[in-house]
Amino acid sequence: MKIAYLIAHLGRTGVNVVVLDLVNQMQAHNHSCTVFFLEKDVEGIEYPCEMACLREVQQFKGYDIVHAHGLKPEMFIFKHLWKRKGKEFSQTRFITTLHCYCFQDFFDLYGKVKGALMGCVYLLVKAAFDRVVCLSKDMMHYYEQWLPKRKLTYAYNTRDICLANLTLSEDEHNMIKTFKGESTLIGMNCVLLYRKGIDVMLKALALLPQEYKLMIVGEGKEKDAFKQMVQTLGLKGRVLFAGSHPDAYRFLPYYDIYAMPSRSEGFPLVLLEAAAYGTKVVASSLPVVTECFSDNEVVTFDMPDEHALADAILGADGDDFLGENLKRRFEKDYSSIIFYKKYLKIYAC
Repeated sequence: MKIAYLIAHLGRTGVNVVVLDLVNQMQAHNHSCTVFFLEKDVEGIEYPCEMACLREVQQFKGYDIVHAHGLKPEMFIFKHLWKRKGKEFSQTRFITTLHCYCFQDFFDLYGKVKGALMGCVYLLVKAAFDRVVCLSKDMMHYYEQWLPKRKLTYAYNTRDICLANLTLSEDEHNMIKTFKGESTLIGMNCVLLYRKGIDVMLKALALLPQEYKLMIVGEGKEKDAFKQMVQTLGLKGRVLFAGSHPDAYRFLPYYDIYAMPSRSEGFPLVLLEAAAYGTKVVASSLPVVTECFSDNEVVTFDMPDEHALADAILGADGDDFLGENLKRRFEKDYSSIIFYKKYLKIYAC
């Protein structure tokens, strides 16, 4: 099978990491892949296949599958290709993946008016594809309100990471060793946004005993607000804003508990990374979390309740089998081979 993946740019985003996992699996099973991108000045991921800047739709000729990820790539196909699909691309199937709950996330990002407009455009563009892949059953049911059910399907993500290569640089190792000391370390790898629930995590930390500390790997536009919260809550010395680091999952061996108090997620890759390693996880009771993991695999709590989050962290800390249970579930239902088989079925339909 000859597959073209279309992305906006090569930067290291969650969407592009999903494409990397797809390429790795498809090529490992002898399919031919090409990653096309629209913005050539952004550097980041080096895909293990042919890569090309997309300039014209003729570059898609001869491909069995064209799989778009992200609104800009989808709009490119919607604008330039559909009127010309006919005989020229009659054997090509055009597929897209939904990575968010559009109105919920767009309201948060753009406000209600602009968010509603963006959501309508988003749905219009998606409806033009042959197949629309959601990241969970819950997301599929969400989009059944607006998109044709016959086009919708779902596929859970995976994380194709090398667990034997989780080494830190000397500076990174010294940073985390010095900060952690003898404490119980809670970790978060995320963009510093309100949607990620960092405000609730900080409030929960203030309720926990002094021996609990929090390390956040990532950057974001609301970092200053969270730093101010640290001062207001009297958490100086207990919170480390570590900044941006490539392959943040390398810090997982040093976290005693991974916290994911998100207000919204499509399918959180970091949860799968923690599962692959076997790190204990506490997460908000989002539909995708409760759909995919049981209570003895992930400790959940209702957002935005900092008292419930603090209690969940204490409960996870006292459960010696939580990480092992989570790792077994990952290997059974969310491994790379399960991911590959699901997408192969979608591509063949």
